[in-house]
Amino acid sequence: MNVLISNDDGINSPSIRALADRMSKNHKVLMVAPADNRSATAHSLTIGKPIKVLKDDKTTKYEAYSISGSPADCAKIASLMFSNFKADVVLAGVNTEHNIGSDTLYSGTVAICYESAYCGRIGFAFSAYHYQEKYVEEYARLTEEVLNKIYPLSKKGDIWNVNFPNLEKGEPKGIKITALGKHIYSDHYEKIGDNEYKLVGDLIDHNDNIDDCDVNLIKLGYITVTPMLFNRTDYTRIKQINKA
Repeated sequence: MNVLISNDDGINSPSIRALADRMSKNHKVLMVAPADNRSATAHSLTIGKPIKVLKDDKTTKYEAYSISGSPADCAKIASLMFSNFKADVVLAGVNTEHNIGSDTLYSGTVAICYESAYCGRIGFAFSAYHYQEKYVEEYARLTEEVLNKIYPLSKKGDIWNVNFPNLEKGEPKGIKITALGKHIYSDHYEKIGDNEYKLVGDLIDHNDNIDDCDVNLIKLGYITVTPMLFNRTDYTRIKQINKA
């Protein structure tokens, strides 16, 4: 299988390297990742300025390239510039922060999969709840296990958002196919200098989530898998309005 691997934490993230090393044992791997951290850039594309694409020679196990653009740029460049590499699946991550619930709105990791779906690929976004670098090999193993179970159920254009629970609490209890929940933060901008501000905030407890959403199940020790849609049309609302 041809496997494209990317992330939003940058090409030198230990978790992407561990994942590529593991997947290259049984698959043909191409890595295209940002040159440095591009977290929380969502589905931004670089338009109107050049993108630098550099070959990475740190390994001979697979081809790897760093780019100066966004995570979504990585997916588009891989599809258009490396068109001879027909990716069967795109793996994004393993992200060093969780991407559960409404956090997916801002995630560069998830955006890689949306762009990949747009290009006709199957995309898996992998993230870790309470990420710790000492577990990068375990994250890679779990990624392969989830891929082996979910890929056979996939079709072209599918987007899967996957989160691993806190491994400090032991092996995951299992895999749950579930809906996204909601994360609410006490967001505010803190002044850090002359005309300079920084977004800060903490999670706020609330009761807006259903019991079996990803936000709750991840805390119970399950791997959460959420199928997501490229088409964000609210068809129910259209029907309501047209019936009025």
